[in-house]
Amino acid sequence: MAASLILEFTKMNGAGNDFIVIDNRFYVFSDEELSALARRYCPRRIGVGADGLLALNAPQQEGAHYRMRYFNADGSRGTMCGNGARCLARFARMAGLKEEPLWFETDAGLYRAEVPTDPQAPIRLYVPPPQHYRSTLALETPLSDPIEVAAFIWTGTEHLVCFVPSVEAVDVAYWGARLRHDPALQPRGANVNFVEVLGEGAVRVRTFEKGVETETLACGTGALAAALVAWQQQRVQQLPIAVHMPGGILTVGFDPVTGSELFLEGPVAVVYRGTVEVPMPLVS
Repeated sequence: MAASLILEFTKMNGAGNDFIVIDNRFYVFSDEELSALARRYCPRRIGVGADGLLALNAPQQEGAHYRMRYFNADGSRGTMCGNGARCLARFARMAGLKEEPLWFETDAGLYRAEVPTDPQAPIRLYVPPPQHYRSTLALETPLSDPIEVAAFIWTGTEHLVCFVPSVEAVDVAYWGARLRHDPALQPRGANVNFVEVLGEGAVRVRTFEKGVETETLACGTGALAAALVAWQQQRVQQLPIAVHMPGGILTVGFDPVTGSELFLEGPVAVVYRGTVEVPMPLVS
């Protein structure tokens, strides 16, 4: 009889961006095993269903309270996930970590989160400065109006930002898949954000996420990318910036003089807790 493990998990979402979350301080799965779990249980209809898998690991550096491991639904490791980080911060608080703020390690650097005691209150994630901003990017993919490729920016992961008159008129599945694989973005590819300016302090965004390989209801690093590029190009002039996504509204803010204290804020919800019987070993 094959061995198996009963795995406890929590299903969570941040503005509709949903995750399978586990306390890996107990299970101590390797990255290879976490990748296998994501591939097995993130697919919808045949699994639990999620955009990705989050693991709360023990910290490796002094001053951090935990280490975040994130794997996309296809098993690829993500350097950072803004909504996932906010969900994991709430999960860490539920798991008994009482420090305020919470400091945690990611593949994209050290982050901190403010987690109110009220479970209904939004969670604020402070993030490092963006990198590799390019106001224009020469793509090999031919574009048609009204899509305007505006910029490339790294906000924990790679993002392409395209401004459009109306995000509802964009075929996100078609254009997202084509642009995400454009040779100019290789080898890592990029999430593709279609951005509509709503006013002086608001944008509407739809995001095609690499690793998930489809449009998601929200993308935290995408919200950061869209807001920062819109501010940089003076398409918005008021802070904080409200980022309207299909799953909800996220808020992006920073000090307009220094550019410091960049944050992402929004809702987090626990959907349910459950168990799955995991066949062992996960990898051979």
